[in-house]
This record gives sequence, structure tokens and C-alpha cells, in this order.
Amino acid sequence: MALGDRHQKKDVEAALRRAEAAGLKVTRKTNGHNWGFVLCCPCQADVAVYCTPRSAGDLARDIDRFTRRHENCA
Repeated sequence: MALGDRHQKKDVEAALRRAEAAGLKVTRKTNGHNWGFVLCCPCQADVAVYCTPRSAGDLARDIDRFTRRHENCA
């Protein structure tokens, strides 16, 4: 993730950093409603990261859950 690609919600940004530290790939999408994706390259699974989630805490929890499930793949 590049320096200017930070998520505006601090809870979500922290979850994205934990996902990167676990070896997952965080990609930034430049258009649309999604901010980007967290990808598990070996098994091709992904989770969408929204620009303006209803609840930043819920989205961060979902990213952390995805990270825990896929950190052994990476």
C-alpha cells in the first residue's frame, strides 16, 4: 500500500495494516464505492473495503476475521 493510500477511518486503516503484516495484499481501487480489497493470493479469496462503511468498527472486525482465516495461506 502506498503512502497516500490510507483509509480515512482509523479503525479500518489499523486493520488493513494488520492484514499487510500477516502477508495479505491490500489493493487500492481508484473509482467506485469500494476503497479497495484485501486479497489472499494463494487461494484467490478477497474482502471488499468500502470508502464510507456504515460502521467502521464492523468493517475492521470483518477485515481482522478474514486476516485470521487466511494468514496461514500467505
